[in-house]
Amino acid sequence: MNSDARNTMIVIVIALIVIVGGFLAISYSSGVKPPFTVVESHSMQHCSLDDKESRIGNIDTGDLILVRSPDKTDITTYVEGYQNGYEMFGDYGDVIVYKRPAGNPVIHRAFLWLNYNGDGTWTADALKDYDSSLWDNGGNAYNELSGTVTFYKVGNVVEGGKTVTIDLNAMLSMGSTQGYLTIGDSVNNMYFDQMSGIYPALVDGNIKSVAWKEIPWLGAIKLIAKHNKTELDTWAPNTTPLLVCELLTVILIFIALNYLFSEIMYLRRKQ
Repeated sequence: MNSDARNTMIVIVIALIVIVGGFLAISYSSGVKPPFTVVESHSMQHCSLDDKESRIGNIDTGDLILVRSPDKTDITTYVEGYQNGYEMFGDYGDVIVYKRPAGNPVIHRAFLWLNYNGDGTWTADALKDYDSSLWDNGGNAYNELSGTVTFYKVGNVVEGGKTVTIDLNAMLSMGSTQGYLTIGDSVNNMYFDQMSGIYPALVDGNIKSVAWKEIPWLGAIKLIAKHNKTELDTWAPNTTPLLVCELLTVILIFIALNYLFSEIMYLRRKQ
């Protein structure tokens, strides 16, 4: 084996060690197997009907999202995040991944935690200090909620925010007594999951993971391999060319490192 081939093999081995080591470190920190999920829909996408494209920092179709176990982090809701300034993926609060009886898991934002009081009313502690102009329940206090609760100016995808409602009587008829209200960030998601048919109850024991970090565009490989590009081409048409650029960048970095290592070894042999 000549020196160039040997140097290339060394660079490949080092790269594999870094990749495997990084994956093991992410897996350990995540506490979830696998430690990532691929976004296959636009339900969290921060775009308008006239401006459809993937953006770094948001959860878009074709993104690869690293996730963590809910046991390894405290979930902050949208309402709590609004009050303390905590943001993830372009809006207040955490994004969770939860299972449902049928279909793919859902990756949506945890909006508010609700507890049933047992007497026909509900408590949402996070509403105690939440701006009163941003929600209404007919004058009821945060710990005496009943009927329909309306939330105003939700999210920053739609100019002025969205107005969304929840029917607490419907939640009770579904058998829910505690859990998270959840909703997607998309301009098209004008209803909580619990009122749109996405999931028929408050989200509690079925939480799989919490969204942690974004690796933009890389998940598009799965969609392309599955011949499931319709959603990708419709809502994030810039993802495929950006993915190509991303992969080419990785290849060029590898070539540059290989060249640099070869030059270093050549200089050392000449000394």
